[in-house]
Amino acid sequence: MNINNFKEYIDKTILKRGYDYYTDGNILNSCNVEDNTYTFEVQGSEYYQVVVQLDDNGEIIHSECDCPYDFGPICKHEVAAYFELAEHMSKSVNKNDKNANNVINNEKLIKKKAKEPEIKEVLSNLSKEKLIDIILEITQNNRILKNSLVVRYSKGNSEQELHKCKKLIDSIVRKHLGREDFISYREAGDFVSDMEVLLEKIKETEDIILAFDIAFLVIDEGIEAFQYADDSDGDIGYLVSETINLIGEVIGYNEDIDVNIKEELFEKLLSKSESKVFDEWTDYRIDMLELCAEVAATEVIRNKLKTKLNYLIDNNSNNEYMKYSDESMHHILFNMVNKYGTEEEAEQFIKDNLKFSSFRELFINKYLNEKDYEKVIELALEGEKQDARFAGLILKWKQMRYKAYKELDLKDDQRNLAKELLFEGKFEYYKELKELAEDKISFYNNLKQELKVKEDWHSKSMFLQIILEEKDLNEIMDYVRDNPTSIDRYADILIDKFKDEVIEIYKKYIKFEASRASNRSHYKSVCAIIRKYKKIAGKQSQIPIVNELIALYRKKPAFLDELSRIK
Repeated sequence: MNINNFKEYIDKTILKRGYDYYTDGNILNSCNVEDNTYTFEVQGSEYYQVVVQLDDNGEIIHSECDCPYDFGPICKHEVAAYFELAEHMSKSVNKNDKNANNVINNEKLIKKKAKEPEIKEVLSNLSKEKLIDIILEITQNNRILKNSLVVRYSKGNSEQELHKCKKLIDSIVRKHLGREDFISYREAGDFVSDMEVLLEKIKETEDIILAFDIAFLVIDEGIEAFQYADDSDGDIGYLVSETINLIGEVIGYNEDIDVNIKEELFEKLLSKSESKVFDEWTDYRIDMLELCAEVAATEVIRNKLKTKLNYLIDNNSNNEYMKYSDESMHHILFNMVNKYGTEEEAEQFIKDNLKFSSFRELFINKYLNEKDYEKVIELALEGEKQDARFAGLILKWKQMRYKAYKELDLKDDQRNLAKELLFEGKFEYYKELKELAEDKISFYNNLKQELKVKEDWHSKSMFLQIILEEKDLNEIMDYVRDNPTSIDRYADILIDKFKDEVIEIYKKYIKFEASRASNRSHYKSVCAIIRKYKKIAGKQSQIPIVNELIALYRKKPAFLDELSRIK
């Protein structure tokens, strides 16, 4: 991951939060402590220090933040620092070398600031009474901070702890609702950030029952927030999902707890799954039922869960839209059979539920592993018939059937099916077909002509990929003649054989793009094409076209400015 492309590698929710911190000015201090190592002080719910180390090419070789976030490899404070660092790097490159690539050298790009006393050092010199006064003053007008401190550091019984958590949630909601009684999508990320204090509380709580109750509070408020907040960026959905995942983690950490406690947890989860809060959110209800299965340690409670699941499945039997939910609930049942039942029972369960694609896939993979390819073909053909309305599933069953044909060396069946798959857009089967052909030249020419006359998108795409694969320059040139805007992509491979024509088409393409350009971004794109053209046609061919564009667009100063930068 490079400082110039880090946005491509980071979860979009974390990226957005980090960008908001960056644009809101939450980076208070930054300095270059040594070659290519930078520190940033970022203000969040507290003050955090981010350290970023780059190599000479701008690769991020080390990054860390002292915040407690542990739901992913990179936190929002680090992302904010990346944006800040990228901005400084960009300014330095532009200032020092207008023609420089995005290569970062050892130059200190951020002014090193005089060392300031660490907050720990300052606070350690204060008396307890003074520290209390400071905290009281800070929290006097910050209800969320006040309630967060109480939640994190005071101790009470379960009832008191839950009351404190509710109070914190209420203060967070009130803060972000504002006068409109609605949380905008811009505020939703901050709302979730404030709520994350409760996720930390869940992780730190030793009483597993209390941890579940706190998690339920967060889930309830998160789902309710869908009604009073704009969750366009998925922040609130992320909060609910993370809380449910956290319950699963808590269960995992306490795998060896007493069976009686597991039964109590089961009852809490099962009861929660019946809550009206999930009436419009079936996926979350199923998540809760899946958690029930994780603590279903005795046959009695497993049977209770089976009864509940079968009841829900029966209620959905006439609802086509609930098929996915039914499939998910069948998987919960299957996982219990697979874990606690016999191998024969698990196999029979799969066999009884082949109407669901995931179970059919399990069964086909079982027979693939057992090398029973006739059974694979049978199940795949049944799947194609059953799922005739779903192109993606049909494709999956055909690909599995092809594997079986190949293993059985059924060349005619292979050939026919590979051709079907190719014409449906799966280019990898071209090589399979070619391998099966005795006369490869005739095979290529015949297939090429067959694809060439077809009008559907898949056939056109396959035709282009095949002529590129075979480096059929005549066909590629014909394609470019019909699609001149593609010259940019194929000039490199055509220039030796069709030099004059390639240059002529390229010039027309540049002029066409210039005629469409209407803002600086478009002008830059045209100039980028001209630079590519120079590599193909040479500098002497580039100069006349640049001059021609300057003459044509003399009333477009931004375009002239970009053209003047071409060397």
